[in-house]
Amino acid sequence: MLNKYPGGQRNLFRKVKRLILLPLIWLAAMVFLFEEFIWDTTARLMAHLGTLTAVRAIEKNISALTSYWAVFAFLLPSSILVPAKLLGLHAIAQGHWLIGSLIFTAAKIIGMALFSRIFNLTRPTLLKIRWFNHVYERVMYYRNLVHAYLDNWPAYQRIKLALSATLKKIRGKGYLIHLLRRIYKTKQT
Repeated sequence: MLNKYPGGQRNLFRKVKRLILLPLIWLAAMVFLFEEFIWDTTARLMAHLGTLTAVRAIEKNISALTSYWAVFAFLLPSSILVPAKLLGLHAIAQGHWLIGSLIFTAAKIIGMALFSRIFNLTRPTLLKIRWFNHVYERVMYYRNLVHAYLDNWPAYQRIKLALSATLKKIRGKGYLIHLLRRIYKTKQT
């Protein structure tokens, strides 16, 4: 097989490719870490909400939906919260970056919480739909591919361990309350 790039050009091509891909890999790593954190946190929160009688009744009805109603229920939170995200982006574009960021972040977190909970409730029904099953398998294939790559990347492993240790510290008994009290006392002096 003939080489496409002779000698020095091949090395230059590799360096340029690495220079371009490295920021994209870091971006993917940060997105995955952020998404995992939000997904796990909101899943725990929604599970706690699921213990309420009214919420349990709604979840029971969602779990019993037929295939295409399950698709509707699955897509509904995203379609409702897209305008909120656009409103947040519009506020940022108008120079109100703080309120815009808060709106966008709140819509993202609420959307992910609803999305994950409804997906968990409707997954068995949704996976019976052939096209949905096909899309789900493709998305999971590429997600797992990216995860496998990132999990073998030493920098990603170090960041993930550091974040995990920090979260355990925050979740520890009273650490967050103690930290907030220290911040409050510092502001008063």
